[in-house]
Amino acid sequence: MSMRKFYTKAHKGNGKPVLIDGARTGFVKAFGAFQKSDVLELFSRVVDGLIRKSGIDPFEINEISAGVVAPQSKNGNVARDAIINLGLPNHIHGYTVNRACTSSLQSIAEAQRSIISGNPHVIIAGGAECISDVPIVFSRKAREFLASLNFAKSPTDKLKLLKTFNLKSWLPEQPAIKEPLTGFTMGEHAEMMAKENEISREEQDRFALASHLNAAKAQKSGYFLEEILPIWVSPKFGECVEADNMVRETTSLEKLSTLKPAFDKKYGTLTAGNSSALTDGASAVIIADEGRAIELGLKPKTRIVDTVFVGIDPNDQLLIGPAVAIPLLLKRNGLTIENIDLFEIHEAFAAQVLSCVKAMGSAAFCEKNFGDSKAFGEIPGEKLNVNGGAIAIGHPFGATGARLVMTQANELKRRKAQYGVVAICAAGGMAGAMLLENIID
Repeated sequence: MSMRKFYTKAHKGNGKPVLIDGARTGFVKAFGAFQKSDVLELFSRVVDGLIRKSGIDPFEINEISAGVVAPQSKNGNVARDAIINLGLPNHIHGYTVNRACTSSLQSIAEAQRSIISGNPHVIIAGGAECISDVPIVFSRKAREFLASLNFAKSPTDKLKLLKTFNLKSWLPEQPAIKEPLTGFTMGEHAEMMAKENEISREEQDRFALASHLNAAKAQKSGYFLEEILPIWVSPKFGECVEADNMVRETTSLEKLSTLKPAFDKKYGTLTAGNSSALTDGASAVIIADEGRAIELGLKPKTRIVDTVFVGIDPNDQLLIGPAVAIPLLLKRNGLTIENIDLFEIHEAFAAQVLSCVKAMGSAAFCEKNFGDSKAFGEIPGEKLNVNGGAIAIGHPFGATGARLVMTQANELKRRKAQYGVVAICAAGGMAGAMLLENIID
């Protein structure tokens, strides 16, 4: 198809966004199998694999978007760079978004909004993270020295500058996932939430154990084979990643209870065992207008009914956002917890998920946030993260949203269930929640 024919071709649509299919890498611990990779490579390989898996003609794709959280000095716009990297048709435009851990949920929501607004598009939305390749940041003095050296016009000027060289200034700044306005890390904020909501160490460890056991069961049942693309690892291509490598089927409460606190060394309850680990990986889904999907012979799995994003005071329970976003989402769609078959709440930390569940069941919390003295209700455990979550599977920041959406869409199909909700907390006191409806055959 020529470029001219693409731009003049008319498409039918009905303004209803649907999810067609999804794909991802196995999620692996940072500085492991994908240590020599980068975000562009991981995202490119997932996009390429998803196109091949779905059988869609690349000329029918309008847009590709990617969520990426860690700053990339090499690829400022990973999505567009992936399009060019793969040799996809030039008409496909791309953009990259950073909305912290909700980044790829945001990319899917933008596809949803575009289709609802009347664009009968086919869009690939997803995200990627390669913590193994995070750029090293030097001090401001070191950066100023390099800039001055670059602008020095003569050897004499450069020698004068070298006399001001200070070795201490060249020590790299240690990367830290901190809130710039509070000065605390995510783990420290989650530790505060555990204390405020009276979430015990045993409750957190039990939740973490369930995450591992549920994920292990899903692996054994072959559920993740619907999602994961085998990735031969560069640069030697001698190893193949075809599964999430942090799932621990053999862990136990006894083992988890021996781990030392990770954030509050003296009084803390959060450990490496009940928190998500730094992770490398990528994921993507195809979102299309339902009418155009039918026109192209594509079979949708779920409808994307609605999405809500919220912000809360970052000084007051930074990661509690899902407890606000979920009730808002359901209320405006005339639904209750009882109407929802499955919930996916991102597992940054066990304490954070348990705090969110407890908050929704708190009359005081609902009065404070919604002006309603009646508690919204707690999510039953049997509906929550039935195939495990980030504590077991891993959490590549930019890729988690798309992973959660595809995992839930697949589970809704298996169960022939109707509704699912995906909710994610994020840095800056943000959160998002998305409502999916299964298209039952």
